[in-house]
Amino acid sequence: MHPHLESQVYWRLIALAQEVPELPQTSLFDWLADVLDGPLTSAQLAKLSLAVLQRKLPAELASLSAERWQTLLQILQGALPAHLDPKPQPAAPGSLRAAFASSDGLSVNGHFGNCTLFFIYQLDGQSQTLVDIRRYQQQESMEANEARASLLDGCHLLFCEAIGGPAAARVIRHGIHPIKVKQDRDIQSQLSQLNVLMSGTLPPWLAKVLGRKSDLSVRYAEDDGL
Repeated sequence: MHPHLESQVYWRLIALAQEVPELPQTSLFDWLADVLDGPLTSAQLAKLSLAVLQRKLPAELASLSAERWQTLLQILQGALPAHLDPKPQPAAPGSLRAAFASSDGLSVNGHFGNCTLFFIYQLDGQSQTLVDIRRYQQQESMEANEARASLLDGCHLLFCEAIGGPAAARVIRHGIHPIKVKQDRDIQSQLSQLNVLMSGTLPPWLAKVLGRKSDLSVRYAEDDGL
């Protein structure tokens, strides 16, 4: 994805790529650039119509239904799916914030040391809300793992595909509990399991994070995942 795209366009292109996996992302970018009368910006995307989109129709999209074409147009005009459309809100007392290292907002597929996107959810034991999507950008003034850990300030948990020992130590120093996800990488599934965990007897480490009492007989292994 082009590094200088405005943020809204970036997320719309990711959502579009997920909606039409038939078309390679490079071809998707080229197609949109070709049909637009001007630069690839949110203002230009707002002017699109189905007639314009279909003016130079890629062969891979020739069999799309009218319903899917309408969905594509809505995405390009700013109607993002819930997993790419954060709703910022202040941290609520007793709530939990979990960060997921992910390239698409759908699954935990990022190694902490090279992931550039972190999806931040707030949970209360019954529901979850995507409150932020944070993008890592290299900083000359800060070591990379420290910069990533600082980016996650305010979170209690970090779900990632893998994390090295020194990086994990940095994350823990920021008050964040790292969890390596070995199976069931689906973010929504992890969120559901977290809410179940929060609504029951809390493991000691999670009770401490949330400031609640816990049954000390409960034990939770950090690397077991959820």
